[in-house]
Amino acid sequence: SRGVVRVCDKNNKLQDLTPGLNANSGCSNGATNSAYLCDSYQPAPVASDLTYGFAIQVSDSQNGDNPNCCKCYEVNWTSGGAVNKTMIVQIVTPGGAGGDVKKNDLIILTPGGGVGPLSSGCTNQYGNSFNWGESRGGVKNREACDKLPSNLQGGCYWRFNWARGEINGWDITYEPTECPSRLTDISGCRA
Repeated sequence: SRGVVRVCDKNNKLQDLTPGLNANSGCSNGATNSAYLCDSYQPAPVASDLTYGFAIQVSDSQNGDNPNCCKCYEVNWTSGGAVNKTMIVQIVTPGGAGGDVKKNDLIILTPGGGVGPLSSGCTNQYGNSFNWGESRGGVKNREACDKLPSNLQGGCYWRFNWARGEINGWDITYEPTECPSRLTDISGCRA
């Protein structure tokens, strides 16, 4: 079974479930009644080798309905700066394959990690005065996190502090696991 993930309005105010379910994506230009991922969907370290967070699991289509939405996975890095570290992620949104992103890849939701193909969401929510970095890959160093909205900087620092670098393209393995309440309390979704 699956549920519905909570969303926020433009000011990171949690929306009630029904209005959130019926809202338009904040990535749509000119959309009214828009919904955005809340700023609470950032990675949160719980130990030097364990962190919690949220992810996109890539399916065939950006608009597809991912049957794994709200399920959790234990991610283990097998290469890169986070090698031998673990992250528990909850899948909260579908994503489409394209370029070097393949079906079943996980995209960790990280402020400053890249806005992807739907690049208008961040500017629709926060305005044009921030530097989000490359659309694929995001900011290139810890100092660039300072150019993001203050409420998102901690999640950006996570990438350079806890994960120790550029996480895009690192090898991982992942398998299903129980969702910790720390994630389901944020998302409101229990698979």
